[in-house]
Amino acid sequence: MLRLVLLFFVLMEFCLASQVAPIKPLDYDRQKALLGKSLFHDTRLSPSGTDSCEKCHNLYWSPSGTSLKNIKISFKQTLNSPTVLNSALNYLFFKDGRVKNIREQVIESIVDINQLGSSEKLVVEKVSLNPHYKHKFKTLYKDGVTFNNIVDAIVNFQKALLTPNSKFDKFISGDNTVLSEDEKKGFELFKKAGCINCHNGVNLGSNVYYDMQLDCNLDQNSTGIAKYKVPGLRNISKTGPYLYDGSERDLKDVIEHIANLRMQNEINKEQIELIYKFLLTLDGDNPEILK
Repeated sequence: MLRLVLLFFVLMEFCLASQVAPIKPLDYDRQKALLGKSLFHDTRLSPSGTDSCEKCHNLYWSPSGTSLKNIKISFKQTLNSPTVLNSALNYLFFKDGRVKNIREQVIESIVDINQLGSSEKLVVEKVSLNPHYKHKFKTLYKDGVTFNNIVDAIVNFQKALLTPNSKFDKFISGDNTVLSEDEKKGFELFKKAGCINCHNGVNLGSNVYYDMQLDCNLDQNSTGIAKYKVPGLRNISKTGPYLYDGSERDLKDVIEHIANLRMQNEINKEQIELIYKFLLTLDGDNPEILK
């Protein structure tokens, strides 16, 4: 009997540890990533010559990987841009999680009319006309400029956009001194309140769906309930505004809103403050490739 009890607690500890994990580097080719960085910022790849990936995923003025303004995705709908930071660690992409790998995400982001709105042919033509790009692709890829190689370069860049070494990463890697007592209490409350049931994994989100009645600005099915990917919480203090419609700008208000809506849990100001302090520990280093 004692063995069974001990086994139970060991399994519980294992399950808890497996719910979160520190950011670890992904394998990528640095030269291809630098080429992808140039393409990510290049407005010439869009039909209008004025849009780029970076326009909606800011990596210049403030490396949040998102935008302060919603993007228009149809006549009636706007959407809060998700951060591109750590997106290579996601299991699901786009708000409805319709894409399951980063390569397909990059392709759709280029050709979808509601995003860059370009085409394979146009992108290849624009890149081929640039002597610098043409030389780089010839050097890095045997077959030079192709759409697949353009996608691959951007994928390599996104794999470099990780934000490691957060206080939380150090804590779950074994440094029990790095978090303050309030931050530790916030993490315990985060678990106790059930936040971790949806916000888990390396990104503390972006790997499961949830159903929620949201603003009518977003598309919903016949039941009035929309299915969305649970957003990740890495660098959450820097990636506002929040929620898929960008309706919240204060992170503490978001904590209260989600606690009341999703968990049907009354939460007081002190608890909000503790969870807020914990969430600040998820801020990591800026990606080296942006320095």
